[in-house]
Amino acid sequence: MTVIFFSATGNSLAVAKAIADRLLSLHQILSKKGTFEISDSEGVGLVFSVHFGKLPAPVAELLRRVKDGEVHINAPYIFAVATYGELAGRACSHIAKALADAGLKPDYIRSIKMVDNNFSVVDVARQIESQGKKQIPEHLREIASDISARRRMTERPGVLGSIVGFFMDFMSAGKDVYRNFYVEEEKCSGCGVCAQVCPTGAVSLVDHKPQWGRECIMCTACYHNCSKGVIRFKGEKSRMQYRNPAVGLREIVEANGGGNKLES
Repeated sequence: MTVIFFSATGNSLAVAKAIADRLLSLHQILSKKGTFEISDSEGVGLVFSVHFGKLPAPVAELLRRVKDGEVHINAPYIFAVATYGELAGRACSHIAKALADAGLKPDYIRSIKMVDNNFSVVDVARQIESQGKKQIPEHLREIASDISARRRMTERPGVLGSIVGFFMDFMSAGKDVYRNFYVEEEKCSGCGVCAQVCPTGAVSLVDHKPQWGRECIMCTACYHNCSKGVIRFKGEKSRMQYRNPAVGLREIVEANGGGNKLES
């Protein structure tokens, strides 16, 4: 079984690791020129976090390349698992349509509620404290079992999910979201982890201090993986950092193309 994953703070990578042994990060695929072949006689799946109930830009780019014939996915079983914090909205319906538009026939689509670490909206500390109520291990085992058994289903939003999803469809992080990030310069060590974990290349170092660019998709990788915890966001509801405990910093760096300069 092969899983293609996109992860900024480890939630989706933790889910991917629980499902399959063969993992491919989106960066591994999108950074390659020419065609990219992904074949697995057991199945191929996508695991990623939803952004405002929709597919994050890198996932949409992957499916565009599949549609255009630049990426070929060959497997008898296609699945997708979307991670989210509090509200998934109509994410699974959007995923089903996006896969179909790319010429892929999805057999299984599910979402899983994780710790919400969107500091611009929620109190992350409370999310961590109350994560037991989300029954994450139990739901993850169920999903992994479903996929292992090649179960076929597509999750549908309930009434509340449909209503909330309707409004979420009009929401986004905003094209100028990068302007809300800044760093406590006197505390910043200039280590560059923020740039290494950024999946879109939106963070660069200028005089050993991070600067954010328009490529920012508000994935929060830089904020939560900052070694000193000194990255700030205007209007943040929380200062608590969170990376899924099943995932190490090196894994995030390598998955998002930041090299292998870290020792741990």
